[in-house]
Amino acid sequence: MSTFIRIPAMSSRIAARCVVFVLTALPLASCNPNTVLDVADPDVVRPGNLVGKSALPALRSGVFGSFQIAFSGGGDLQNGGHEGIINLGGLFSDELINAETFSDRINLDAHRVTAANGTMVALFLDLSRARAAAAAASRKYAKFDPGTAGHIEMIAIDGFVHVLFGEHYCSGVPFSTITDNEELQYGQPLSTSEIFDVAIAKFDSVIAMAQTLQDDNLASLGRVGKGRALVNLGRFAEAASAVSGVPTSFRFDIQSSTNSDRQKNGIWHYFTNSASFSVADREGGVGLPFASDDDPRIRPEDTGGPGFDGETELFVALKYPDATTPTVLADGVEARLIEAEAALRAGNASAMLATLDAIRAGINLDPLTDLGTQVGREDLLFKERAYWLYLTGHRTGDLRREVRQYGRSIASVYPAGPYFKGGVYGTDY
Repeated sequence: MSTFIRIPAMSSRIAARCVVFVLTALPLASCNPNTVLDVADPDVVRPGNLVGKSALPALRSGVFGSFQIAFSGGGDLQNGGHEGIINLGGLFSDELINAETFSDRINLDAHRVTAANGTMVALFLDLSRARAAAAAASRKYAKFDPGTAGHIEMIAIDGFVHVLFGEHYCSGVPFSTITDNEELQYGQPLSTSEIFDVAIAKFDSVIAMAQTLQDDNLASLGRVGKGRALVNLGRFAEAASAVSGVPTSFRFDIQSSTNSDRQKNGIWHYFTNSASFSVADREGGVGLPFASDDDPRIRPEDTGGPGFDGETELFVALKYPDATTPTVLADGVEARLIEAEAALRAGNASAMLATLDAIRAGINLDPLTDLGTQVGREDLLFKERAYWLYLTGHRTGDLRREVRQYGRSIASVYPAGPYFKGGVYGTDY
């Protein structure tokens, strides 16, 4: 279980500089040149070494590094790249199809995942690491620098990881804790609704602390996170109230960088660098036409060639054109989408359309046409959500909500029948 306390390479380097500084301050007579560099875990910065206010920037960097890997993935990690929840959730939903030969990801795309799927095990561990690191960092901030922006960010990341677990996993997710003494305290498995309840409590803390700090940006981050969790619980009016003060211009990104391969945008990597995933187009006959719609929110581009497998036509989403392209965690557009859905659930179709048209006008898209029926309006809403939130980790949760909250049949939401790489789609939903 020691993997849960490893700090990412980014934060390890920062913290290592602090360690080196301390070592150089020791009397030279105390140094044995044969043993001074001997350490039990050369790639690990022990939590006990990161103490005091001066260590907080290193902890914060470590949390964001861990969360980036779990969220949007990373670049050429040991020559293979690393998938985040956005990549794998995109394969599981109708956002992406597989264009390479790796069996774990093919089986995910085909909805036939087994317990031996190492890719899915790694994703669960990545999300758990990010959450545990955020919780540990939050405790350090509470002790040494409470109520600051860094403290608020750590609570927010913890909250968003809970949301991602709730949207992508079945009930029964355990949330364990690494204590400051490096002991693992096993957590009880939580139901899906309990996971979202925990997230809401964390976002309430984010909002209250941000208001005290008078940081409108972090308050908006908490409001969008809370609204998202409330939507997943079917509490639509409360969700709209939570996000009502969020400006449409608000945006909170998870950054990418070319400082190291690890920090490169993993979505870009699997499109452009490895040609592994392709923008899907009506996957299984029920998915949305992401590749064939010339939509500026996705910017699909036919590369004119096959993917890594040498057969699958490769479409890339120019929404992620570079290794340094950031990934949206929460923004004001999502706030408006939450308000639009609340209006539809309240029976106010005209308010829903007005809200959707207002954000479409911001990028010069034509107004929508009212389809005149409740089912048609629901289809319109979820299509708008799918295009605005394309490859941001929302689509799998939305497909599950279509079944759970809107009474859609599984066959109308998830692909079935022959799978284009052989066999048939499985029954993992």
